[in-house]
Amino acid sequence: MASPPPPPTQAQARAEPIKFALDNEEFEGRSMMPWFSYKVSMPVQPIPGLGARPPVRTKRLELRPFVESDLDAFHELRSREETQRGSMTRGRASRSRDESERQLEALLQDDGQMHWYFAVFLQATGELVGEVGLPDCVTMARSGWPEAEVLMLGGWLSSWWALPREIRRHQLFPLATGWQEPGAELIDGVGFGWEETNTAASGFFHKVLSADGAVFAEGFFEEFDQRDGREPQIIRWNGIITSNPNGLEAYRTAEGDNAGGGPSEA
Repeated sequence: MASPPPPPTQAQARAEPIKFALDNEEFEGRSMMPWFSYKVSMPVQPIPGLGARPPVRTKRLELRPFVESDLDAFHELRSREETQRGSMTRGRASRSRDESERQLEALLQDDGQMHWYFAVFLQATGELVGEVGLPDCVTMARSGWPEAEVLMLGGWLSSWWALPREIRRHQLFPLATGWQEPGAELIDGVGFGWEETNTAASGFFHKVLSADGAVFAEGFFEEFDQRDGREPQIIRWNGIITSNPNGLEAYRTAEGDNAGGGPSEA
């Protein structure tokens, strides 16, 4: 009998993305599985506080953390139903200025240690036109990878990959690791998701994220929509996980790879 083929290399995994397709029942079932830990590069903790995050500039845009004085513009932005409905964390527009104020306060508390999130302004006018970032880069409860909230991509993703990193143990949902065994080394990633009906988002993410060949997983999963103000029905999320273009070798040190200890399984 012929021996099974060897597992793909990381380069092959990047060239041929892992495919995932989970209906709600299977997604819930797999969510009960133990999470495994892998050696990946992750930002050094604590991440830079709000005041230590330099602005990110593109040809037309400037990205910086929100501040208290942004409240009026922030409320106007969060009141746009056509954009806020696509949010994976909110799913609807703010109902009042007080609600927007609470949302802004949440972004400012604890010096922003829970997130890597930015306001997006037009350089020419200073108008707030969007927001982008990782609303949660600590708990990461769906897959173990941080998930991006993208209402304006700009040059933000490069700022995340540019954070100082160290190689350490990190727990992940096995679905997000493909053929890798527990304890293996992985390149870190960021997940992007959108509702299946959002065809504009689908075209945008596939075009922008697939261009550099860094997509290592894509597919869909279903879950009950638990966002405030939305009907508790099954919703299908399409998603892409894209990998750190710097790989893993860039974060090794002369003293070792700084991998944290801990068990190989959760």
